[in-house]
Amino acid sequence: MVFRFLHSIFTAAPIQPGKFDKDLMLRGIERVVDGTDVRLRAVSHYRRKLWEPVEHAIDFVVTFVNTLPPAIVADQQGYMADPRLRALFASPDSLREVLSFSDGTRNYLKQAPDPLPVELFAGLGAVRVEKNVLGIEMEGEILRRDVPQTVVNFRDHRLAFLTDNEQDTRRELMRRAADYLIETALQRLTASRVQKTQLEQQQRKLLLQKANLLKKAQVGLASLVEPATMEPVDLSALEQQLQELETELGQLRTDSATLDQHLAKVAATLSEPEKYLKLEPVSLTLDHINTKVPHDSPRVANSMTFQEIVMGEDRRVTALFVRFPSNQLLPQPDFFKEANRLLYSTR
Repeated sequence: MVFRFLHSIFTAAPIQPGKFDKDLMLRGIERVVDGTDVRLRAVSHYRRKLWEPVEHAIDFVVTFVNTLPPAIVADQQGYMADPRLRALFASPDSLREVLSFSDGTRNYLKQAPDPLPVELFAGLGAVRVEKNVLGIEMEGEILRRDVPQTVVNFRDHRLAFLTDNEQDTRRELMRRAADYLIETALQRLTASRVQKTQLEQQQRKLLLQKANLLKKAQVGLASLVEPATMEPVDLSALEQQLQELETELGQLRTDSATLDQHLAKVAATLSEPEKYLKLEPVSLTLDHINTKVPHDSPRVANSMTFQEIVMGEDRRVTALFVRFPSNQLLPQPDFFKEANRLLYSTR
Protein backbone atom coordinates (compact mmCIF):
# COMPACT_ATOMS: atom_id res chain seq x y z
CA MET A 1 0.00 0.00 0.00
CA VAL A 2 1.55 3.30 -1.09
CA PHE A 3 -1.07 5.90 -0.21
CA ARG A 4 1.23 8.88 0.31
CA PHE A 5 -1.21 11.14 2.11
CA LEU A 6 -0.62 9.46 5.47
CA HIS A 7 3.12 10.21 5.38
CA SER A 8 4.95 13.47 5.93
CA ILE A 9 6.36 15.55 3.08
CA PHE A 10 8.81 17.16 5.49
CA THR A 11 12.20 15.53 5.97
CA ALA A 12 14.36 15.32 9.08
CA ALA A 13 16.40 18.36 7.98
CA PRO A 14 15.52 21.76 9.50
CA ILE A 15 12.83 23.50 7.47
CA GLN A 16 13.10 27.22 6.76
CA PRO A 17 10.99 29.50 4.53
CA GLY A 18 12.23 30.23 1.02
CA LYS A 19 12.82 28.20 -2.11
CA PHE A 20 12.48 24.46 -1.55
CA ASP A 21 14.29 21.61 -3.24
CA LYS A 22 12.68 19.74 -6.10
CA ASP A 23 12.12 16.56 -4.09
CA LEU A 24 10.12 18.37 -1.40
CA MET A 25 8.06 20.18 -4.02
CA LEU A 26 7.21 17.00 -5.91
CA ARG A 27 6.23 15.24 -2.67
CA GLY A 28 4.08 18.24 -1.79
CA ILE A 29 2.32 18.27 -5.16
CA GLU A 30 1.60 14.54 -5.09
CA ARG A 31 0.32 14.87 -1.53
CA VAL A 32 -2.11 17.58 -2.67
CA VAL A 33 -3.38 15.39 -5.50
CA ASP A 34 -3.71 12.34 -3.24
CA GLY A 35 -5.53 14.44 -0.65
CA THR A 36 -8.04 15.98 -3.05
CA ASP A 37 -8.81 14.19 -6.32
CA VAL A 38 -6.33 11.68 -7.81
CA ARG A 39 -7.84 12.24 -11.26
CA LEU A 40 -6.09 15.61 -11.33
CA ARG A 41 -3.08 13.67 -12.61
CA ALA A 42 -4.97 13.41 -15.91
CA VAL A 43 -4.76 17.21 -16.33
CA SER A 44 -2.04 18.21 -18.75
CA HIS A 45 1.04 19.57 -16.91
CA TYR A 46 -0.70 19.29 -13.54
CA ARG A 47 2.60 19.47 -11.66
CA ARG A 48 3.60 22.67 -13.42
CA LYS A 49 0.20 24.22 -12.71
CA LEU A 50 0.33 23.27 -9.02
CA TRP A 51 4.01 24.11 -8.48
CA GLU A 52 3.63 27.77 -7.53
CA PRO A 53 0.49 27.35 -5.33
CA VAL A 54 2.07 24.41 -3.48
CA GLU A 55 5.35 26.29 -3.03
CA HIS A 56 3.43 29.26 -1.62
CA ALA A 57 1.44 27.01 0.73
CA ILE A 58 4.58 25.24 2.03
CA ASP A 59 6.35 28.56 2.53
CA PHE A 60 3.30 29.84 4.42
CA VAL A 61 3.17 26.76 6.67
CA VAL A 62 6.88 26.89 7.48
CA THR A 63 6.73 30.58 8.39
CA PHE A 64 3.51 29.96 10.32
CA VAL A 65 5.06 27.29 12.56
CA ASN A 66 8.41 29.03 12.96
CA THR A 67 6.57 32.13 14.22
CA LEU A 68 5.55 30.24 17.35
CA PRO A 69 7.97 30.97 20.23
CA PRO A 70 10.39 28.34 21.61
CA ALA A 71 9.07 25.57 23.84
CA ILE A 72 8.57 26.56 27.47
CA VAL A 73 9.42 24.29 30.40
CA ALA A 74 6.16 22.77 31.65
CA ASP A 75 7.05 21.30 35.03
CA GLN A 76 6.38 22.56 38.55
CA GLN A 77 9.24 25.07 38.46
CA GLY A 78 8.19 26.22 35.00
CA TYR A 79 4.65 26.69 36.26
CA MET A 80 5.83 29.01 39.02
CA ALA A 81 8.11 30.94 36.67
CA ASP A 82 5.91 31.40 33.59
CA PRO A 83 2.63 33.38 33.91
CA ARG A 84 1.31 31.77 30.74
CA LEU A 85 1.23 28.36 32.40
CA ARG A 86 -0.41 29.83 35.50
CA ALA A 87 -3.07 31.39 33.27
CA LEU A 88 -3.63 28.13 31.37
CA PHE A 89 -3.78 25.83 34.40
CA ALA A 90 -5.31 26.19 37.85
CA SER A 91 -2.37 24.45 39.56
CA PRO A 92 0.85 22.51 38.86
CA ASP A 93 -1.12 19.32 39.48
CA SER A 94 -3.67 20.13 36.77
CA LEU A 95 -0.80 20.84 34.36
CA ARG A 96 0.79 17.50 35.21
CA GLU A 97 -2.50 15.68 34.69
CA VAL A 98 -2.95 17.18 31.22
CA LEU A 99 0.61 16.24 30.29
CA SER A 100 0.11 12.71 31.62
CA PHE A 101 -3.38 11.80 30.44
CA SER A 102 -4.00 13.69 27.19
CA ASP A 103 -4.98 11.65 24.14
CA GLY A 104 -1.70 12.66 22.51
CA THR A 105 0.32 11.33 25.46
CA ARG A 106 -1.64 8.09 25.56
CA ASN A 107 -1.12 7.50 21.84
CA TYR A 108 2.59 8.38 22.07
CA LEU A 109 3.17 5.97 24.96
CA LYS A 110 1.68 3.09 22.96
CA GLN A 111 4.61 3.24 20.55
CA ALA A 112 7.27 5.05 22.61
CA PRO A 113 10.73 3.54 23.16
CA ASP A 114 11.60 1.96 26.50
CA PRO A 115 13.06 3.71 28.37
CA LEU A 116 11.38 6.98 27.47
CA PRO A 117 13.51 9.92 26.30
CA VAL A 118 14.66 12.04 29.24
CA GLU A 119 12.73 15.05 27.91
CA LEU A 120 9.61 15.25 25.77
CA PHE A 121 8.38 18.05 23.52
CA ALA A 122 4.80 18.65 22.43
CA GLY A 123 2.28 21.11 21.11
CA LEU A 124 -0.26 22.30 23.66
CA GLY A 125 -3.65 23.65 22.66
CA ALA A 126 -6.47 25.13 24.73
CA VAL A 127 -9.66 27.07 24.03
CA ARG A 128 -9.83 30.59 25.52
CA VAL A 129 -13.20 31.61 26.93
CA GLU A 130 -13.94 35.09 28.29
CA LYS A 131 -16.89 35.73 30.58
CA ASN A 132 -18.27 39.03 31.87
CA VAL A 133 -19.07 38.92 35.59
CA LEU A 134 -19.73 41.24 38.54
CA GLY A 135 -16.93 41.09 41.10
CA ILE A 136 -15.30 43.01 43.92
CA GLU A 137 -12.37 45.40 43.72
CA MET A 138 -10.32 47.46 46.13
CA GLU A 139 -10.07 51.14 45.29
CA GLY A 140 -7.62 52.54 47.79
CA GLU A 141 -9.10 51.47 51.11
CA ILE A 142 -12.63 51.16 49.75
CA LEU A 143 -14.07 47.78 48.75
CA ARG A 144 -16.31 48.16 45.71
CA ARG A 145 -18.88 45.51 44.86
CA ASP A 146 -20.66 44.59 41.64
CA VAL A 147 -17.75 45.82 39.54
CA PRO A 148 -17.96 44.70 35.89
CA GLN A 149 -15.04 42.38 35.23
CA THR A 150 -13.88 39.96 32.55
CA VAL A 151 -12.62 36.54 33.60
CA VAL A 152 -10.49 34.50 31.20
CA ASN A 153 -10.65 30.72 31.35
CA PHE A 154 -8.87 28.08 29.28
CA ARG A 155 -10.57 24.75 28.69
CA ASP A 156 -10.35 21.63 26.50
CA HIS A 157 -6.59 21.31 26.88
CA ARG A 158 -4.98 19.06 24.25
CA LEU A 159 -1.43 17.76 24.03
CA ALA A 160 -0.26 16.62 20.60
CA PHE A 161 2.80 15.97 18.40
CA LEU A 162 4.93 14.42 21.18
CA THR A 163 8.56 13.81 20.19
CA ASP A 164 11.98 13.79 21.84
CA ASN A 165 13.10 17.09 20.25
CA GLU A 166 11.55 20.43 19.38
CA GLN A 167 12.39 20.36 15.66
CA ASP A 168 10.48 17.12 15.15
CA THR A 169 7.48 18.54 16.99
CA ARG A 170 7.58 21.65 14.81
CA ARG A 171 7.84 19.54 11.66
CA GLU A 172 4.80 17.55 12.77
CA LEU A 173 2.83 20.77 13.22
CA MET A 174 3.99 21.86 9.74
CA ARG A 175 2.66 18.61 8.33
CA ARG A 176 -0.66 19.00 10.13
CA ALA A 177 -1.02 22.61 8.98
CA ALA A 178 -0.26 21.62 5.37
CA ASP A 179 -2.76 18.77 5.60
CA TYR A 180 -5.35 21.16 6.99
CA LEU A 181 -4.98 23.33 3.87
CA ILE A 182 -5.33 20.23 1.68
CA GLU A 183 -8.44 19.20 3.63
CA THR A 184 -9.79 22.71 3.06
CA ALA A 185 -9.18 22.36 -0.68
CA LEU A 186 -11.03 19.03 -0.65
CA GLN A 187 -13.94 20.55 1.28
CA ARG A 188 -14.16 23.38 -1.25
CA LEU A 189 -14.35 20.79 -4.02
CA THR A 190 -17.19 18.94 -2.32
CA ALA A 191 -19.02 22.20 -1.66
CA SER A 192 -18.86 23.31 -5.29
CA ARG A 193 -22.14 23.70 -7.10
CA VAL A 194 -22.35 21.01 -9.78
CA GLN A 195 -25.06 19.93 -12.18
CA LYS A 196 -27.32 17.29 -10.69
CA THR A 197 -26.33 14.44 -12.97
CA GLN A 198 -26.01 10.95 -11.58
CA LEU A 199 -22.28 10.86 -12.35
CA GLU A 200 -21.59 14.13 -10.53
CA GLN A 201 -23.66 13.04 -7.54
CA GLN A 202 -21.60 9.86 -7.31
CA GLN A 203 -18.39 11.87 -7.54
CA ARG A 204 -19.54 14.22 -4.79
CA LYS A 205 -20.51 11.27 -2.58
CA LEU A 206 -17.08 9.68 -2.97
CA LEU A 207 -15.25 12.93 -2.23
CA LEU A 208 -17.35 13.42 0.90
CA GLN A 209 -16.54 9.88 2.04
CA LYS A 210 -12.86 10.64 1.54
CA ALA A 211 -13.09 13.87 3.53
CA ASN A 212 -14.81 12.01 6.38
CA LEU A 213 -12.12 9.30 6.43
CA LEU A 214 -9.35 11.89 6.60
CA LYS A 215 -11.18 13.68 9.39
CA LYS A 216 -11.44 10.40 11.31
CA ALA A 217 -7.69 9.92 11.01
CA GLN A 218 -7.11 13.48 12.34
CA VAL A 219 -4.39 14.08 9.78
CA GLY A 220 -4.82 17.85 10.04
CA LEU A 221 -5.05 20.11 13.09
CA ALA A 222 -8.00 18.33 14.67
CA SER A 223 -5.85 16.78 17.40
CA LEU A 224 -5.26 20.25 18.85
CA VAL A 225 -8.95 21.09 19.13
CA GLU A 226 -10.84 17.78 19.26
CA PRO A 227 -10.57 14.66 21.42
CA ALA A 228 -9.09 11.59 19.80
CA THR A 229 -11.55 8.98 18.62
CA MET A 230 -12.56 6.50 21.30
CA GLU A 231 -11.54 3.62 19.04
CA PRO A 232 -7.87 3.58 17.94
CA VAL A 233 -7.56 4.25 14.20
CA ASP A 234 -6.23 1.29 12.21
CA LEU A 235 -4.06 3.12 9.67
CA SER A 236 -3.61 0.05 7.46
CA ALA A 237 -7.38 -0.44 7.26
CA LEU A 238 -7.83 3.30 6.66
CA GLU A 239 -5.29 3.19 3.83
CA GLN A 240 -7.21 0.27 2.31
CA GLN A 241 -10.49 2.23 2.44
CA LEU A 242 -8.86 5.30 0.95
CA GLN A 243 -7.23 3.25 -1.82
CA GLU A 244 -10.60 1.69 -2.68
CA LEU A 245 -12.14 5.16 -2.84
CA GLU A 246 -9.33 6.35 -5.11
CA THR A 247 -9.87 3.39 -7.41
CA GLU A 248 -13.59 4.11 -7.60
CA LEU A 249 -12.97 7.81 -8.19
CA GLY A 250 -10.46 6.99 -10.92
CA GLN A 251 -13.07 4.91 -12.76
CA LEU A 252 -15.49 7.84 -13.00
CA ARG A 253 -15.61 9.43 -16.44
CA THR A 254 -15.12 13.17 -16.13
CA ASP A 255 -14.38 15.50 -19.01
CA SER A 256 -11.11 17.43 -19.04
CA ALA A 257 -12.87 20.76 -18.53
CA THR A 258 -14.28 19.60 -15.18
CA LEU A 259 -10.87 18.35 -14.03
CA ASP A 260 -9.29 21.64 -15.10
CA GLN A 261 -11.86 23.43 -12.93
CA HIS A 262 -11.06 21.13 -10.00
CA LEU A 263 -7.35 21.77 -10.34
CA ALA A 264 -7.94 25.53 -10.58
CA LYS A 265 -10.01 25.46 -7.39
CA VAL A 266 -7.35 23.47 -5.53
CA ALA A 267 -4.66 25.86 -6.78
CA ALA A 268 -6.73 28.86 -5.70
CA THR A 269 -7.10 27.49 -2.16
CA LEU A 270 -3.38 26.84 -1.81
CA SER A 271 -2.55 30.25 -3.26
CA GLU A 272 -4.44 31.98 -0.43
CA PRO A 273 -3.65 29.95 2.71
CA GLU A 274 -3.96 33.03 4.92
CA LYS A 275 -7.71 33.02 4.23
CA TYR A 276 -8.10 29.64 5.93
CA LEU A 277 -5.32 29.54 8.53
CA LYS A 278 -4.04 32.42 10.65
CA LEU A 279 -1.82 33.01 13.65
CA GLU A 280 -3.02 35.89 15.81
CA PRO A 281 -1.24 37.25 18.91
CA VAL A 282 -3.49 37.79 21.94
CA SER A 283 -2.10 40.01 24.71
CA LEU A 284 -3.60 39.68 28.19
CA THR A 285 -2.95 41.29 31.56
CA LEU A 286 -4.38 39.01 34.26
CA ASP A 287 -4.38 38.86 38.04
CA HIS A 288 -3.93 35.64 40.02
CA ILE A 289 -7.51 34.51 39.36
CA ASN A 290 -7.37 35.24 35.62
CA THR A 291 -9.38 38.46 35.81
CA LYS A 292 -8.47 41.03 33.18
CA VAL A 293 -6.66 44.05 34.64
CA PRO A 294 -6.20 47.42 32.89
CA HIS A 295 -2.59 48.18 31.99
CA ASP A 296 -2.51 51.25 34.25
CA SER A 297 -4.06 49.47 37.26
CA PRO A 298 -2.07 49.35 40.54
CA ARG A 299 -3.27 45.78 41.11
CA VAL A 300 -0.71 42.97 40.98
CA ALA A 301 -0.98 41.35 37.58
CA ASN A 302 1.04 39.71 34.83
CA SER A 303 1.10 40.69 31.18
CA MET A 304 1.53 37.92 28.63
CA THR A 305 1.05 37.20 24.94
CA PHE A 306 -0.37 34.00 23.50
CA GLN A 307 -0.46 32.91 19.88
CA GLU A 308 -3.83 31.64 18.68
CA ILE A 309 -4.31 29.44 15.63
CA VAL A 310 -7.43 30.53 13.75
CA MET A 311 -9.01 27.97 11.42
CA GLY A 312 -11.65 29.25 9.06
CA GLU A 313 -14.06 31.78 10.52
CA ASP A 314 -14.98 30.39 13.91
CA ARG A 315 -12.41 27.93 15.24
CA ARG A 316 -9.45 29.10 17.24
CA VAL A 317 -7.07 27.51 19.70
CA THR A 318 -4.39 28.98 21.95
CA ALA A 319 -1.20 27.14 21.03
CA LEU A 320 2.34 26.90 22.34
CA PHE A 321 5.18 24.42 22.43
CA VAL A 322 6.11 22.83 25.74
CA ARG A 323 8.96 20.67 27.04
CA PHE A 324 8.91 18.55 30.18
CA PRO A 325 10.82 15.69 31.86
CA SER A 326 9.32 12.33 30.97
CA ASN A 327 9.73 11.16 34.58
CA GLN A 328 7.06 13.71 35.54
CA LEU A 329 4.38 11.68 33.74
CA LEU A 330 1.94 10.03 36.10
CA PRO A 331 1.32 6.27 35.73
CA GLN A 332 -1.29 5.49 33.10
CA PRO A 333 -4.52 4.11 34.57
CA ASP A 334 -5.27 0.43 34.11
CA PHE A 335 -8.93 0.62 33.13
CA PHE A 336 -9.38 -3.16 33.08
CA LYS A 337 -7.99 -3.49 36.60
CA GLU A 338 -10.13 -0.57 37.82
CA ALA A 339 -13.26 -2.05 36.23
CA ASN A 340 -12.61 -5.35 37.98
CA ARG A 341 -12.08 -3.57 41.29
CA LEU A 342 -15.38 -1.73 40.95
CA LEU A 343 -17.16 -4.90 39.88
CA TYR A 344 -16.03 -6.95 42.86
CA SER A 345 -16.42 -4.06 45.35
CA THR A 346 -20.15 -3.93 44.57
CA ARG A 347 -20.71 -7.62 45.36
